[in-house]
Amino acid sequence: MTPPTATLQRASEAGPEPRPSTGRAGTAAAVDPHTSPLPAGSPHPRRVRAIDGLRGVAVAAVVLYHLFPSLVPGGYLGVDVFFVISGFVITASLVHQRRVEGGPGLVRFWVRRAQRLLPALLTLLLTVAAAAALVGPVVSGRLREQVLSALTFTSNWFQASAEFSYFDHTDPPLLQHLWSLAVEEQFYLVWPLLLAVFLVAVRRPRTRVLVVLGAAAASAGAMAWFHTPGQDPSRLYFGTDTHGFGLLLGAAAALAVPLLTSTPRTTRVAAAQRSLTHPVVPVAAALGVLLAMARLRDGLDLTYRGGIATVALATALLLVGLVVRRGGPVRAVLVARPVVWLGERSYGVYLWHWPVLVLLRGAFPDSSGMLRGALTIYVTLAAASLSWRYVERPILRHGFRGAARRAWRVVRADLLPRGTVLVAGVAVLGLLAVQGLRDAPDRGQVESLVSAGQDALAASGAALDDDAATQPEPDQPPPPALADASPAEIGAQTVVIGDSVTLAAAPGLVAELPGVGVDAAVGRQLAEAPALVTALREAGRLRPYLVVALGTNGDISSQDLTAVVAAMGEGHRLVLVTAHGDRPWMPEVNRKLEAFVTAHPWVGLARWDQTAGQVTDFASDGIHPGEQGGGVFARTVVESLRTLP
Repeated sequence: MTPPTATLQRASEAGPEPRPSTGRAGTAAAVDPHTSPLPAGSPHPRRVRAIDGLRGVAVAAVVLYHLFPSLVPGGYLGVDVFFVISGFVITASLVHQRRVEGGPGLVRFWVRRAQRLLPALLTLLLTVAAAAALVGPVVSGRLREQVLSALTFTSNWFQASAEFSYFDHTDPPLLQHLWSLAVEEQFYLVWPLLLAVFLVAVRRPRTRVLVVLGAAAASAGAMAWFHTPGQDPSRLYFGTDTHGFGLLLGAAAALAVPLLTSTPRTTRVAAAQRSLTHPVVPVAAALGVLLAMARLRDGLDLTYRGGIATVALATALLLVGLVVRRGGPVRAVLVARPVVWLGERSYGVYLWHWPVLVLLRGAFPDSSGMLRGALTIYVTLAAASLSWRYVERPILRHGFRGAARRAWRVVRADLLPRGTVLVAGVAVLGLLAVQGLRDAPDRGQVESLVSAGQDALAASGAALDDDAATQPEPDQPPPPALADASPAEIGAQTVVIGDSVTLAAAPGLVAELPGVGVDAAVGRQLAEAPALVTALREAGRLRPYLVVALGTNGDISSQDLTAVVAAMGEGHRLVLVTAHGDRPWMPEVNRKLEAFVTAHPWVGLARWDQTAGQVTDFASDGIHPGEQGGGVFARTVVESLRTLP
């Protein structure tokens, strides 16, 4: 997520094209709004302050999603809003640059991108590595790999290959959020080259728009096609190929704006112009984006089968409206000074908020989520403001060399005390950063616990394997009670569906319940459970007793619980496991579980939130149990199974 520079931040032209010349036949020569030269001294396209405001709204949504996901369950869509803005502004700038200079100007473009992105990023990486040295290994798992992928703008592919889950909120990488910066930077590297060829190879302006729209549709279609219900969608979310449609939709919108503001040549074109530039379009688009941020949870199949793409399309239409329709209620909100202020610093806010949150969790694991969230916002805004004032803006104004010369003059002219403090501070920061990178463990603490659990499942044969499919079992009468059954008898009749907490507790489960079947995955949410249960039942692997432990990664709904019951069919009993940890949605999750069990007396409730007080070896997040805690988790489940009516 990267806002362009002050120069690149301007939108494409909305004014009239130069008058076409006339040939001997008296007909006007066609003017290509993407390649025709502009008159000497043509001003740069006007700056659209509402786009800055839209960035402010987007970054606020992302930050709130990470801090209080139950408050803004669709706040992650702010990243997609940024993608569309970046595609729009970058394409508009490249087109204008070509028309003024007669060429693509790729070197200048890439230099400006480096000036915009690298200084703030390098400052962040240096500071975060130093802070990791102070907080310790609880936050610095695989930090060397994360920093390397950040510097090479491959964070998205690194996280996908390492099987990190974007939707596991319990132990995420310290630099996880840089996946979106990697996607954008890959676009910045490739798109200018493609656009330079594209503008020459495709002669008709409208065809160019349609081709780019087709490419966006292919990317969105790939996300929808390869999404599998019940499986973690992180690879589709991280992938440039499956999540690049927002950038392409922004590019298509930028190519379309000059066509929408030119004199229509046919009645059909005029009708299209009137429809796309109608005053209601930006209002409807803005409301649609806000509604999605409020309701479109990341665990829904709809999210990946057109939901994210629809939000990106609405954002593209909103941008067109903001550029073409200069007034309106949406613009009035977006140009408010606080919103624009936040939008101008949105790159720094995005860079800093996530590491600050993870570092505070590691340093103060027992602090309340509300207090930690408020402190994260305060530190983030302070860091982003300092970055904007002392790092980003000076380099944008004066370039690398000019900013370096000005900084050296300050140090030399005021060697004591400010110069000495500055040099000493940078030196200490550098030494701490080296130590943080050197001491970073190859695995995070939770990752180690999850890996141990996976090994235990594999060794015991408890992991449910797709190759073990049998014939679907018919509906049967309810199974006998387990009050007097042995642990082995209980395990043989039980399947546990869970997330990373279940994986961490797996050694305890296989020890306490020999023969139990376990289907668990990092980042899993309850919305995925109905499809999982259906698949197990159709494959004949759903046993008489089902345990569902899926409240760690987000809020739940009673509809999903009802769907789980329906998916089980007759002849099966259900136990739900409460959530434990310091996450804002967990009290509400447990309240909904209690209400559901009250309404369905034949459903059991395993109170993990209560027995977790007996655990002595939680990871630093206070959520994932070690070997001793895994035994407590398993005994909590067994007790609930034994007391089922």
